Amino acid sequence: MRGGETHIPLRPMWSCRADGQQWPCPDARLLLRADFDDNLSGLTIYLAGVFSEATQDLYHLNPYDGPSPHELFDRFVAWGRRERPSAT
Repeated sequence: MRGGETHIPLRPMWSCRADGQQWPCPDARLLLRADFDDNLSGLTIYLAGVFSEATQDLYHLNPYDGPSPHELFDRFVAWGRRERPSAT
């Protein structure tokens, strides 16, 4: 990630190294959007891979009381598919 080296995930908890929020934090999302500016499909593929890794890590840490698959999908993938408003 250009310029966002500090907003990277701390594994296996998947929290942001810079601010301690759940990763991807708001700043990481902005940086990822910038990195994949004209490549929404690439962003989605990247996020799907991260989703898979995070799911394994988070369920391994807490197999009985971890986040639901829906929560993890929303956190790691769904936000990336939202289209940006067009400039008028």
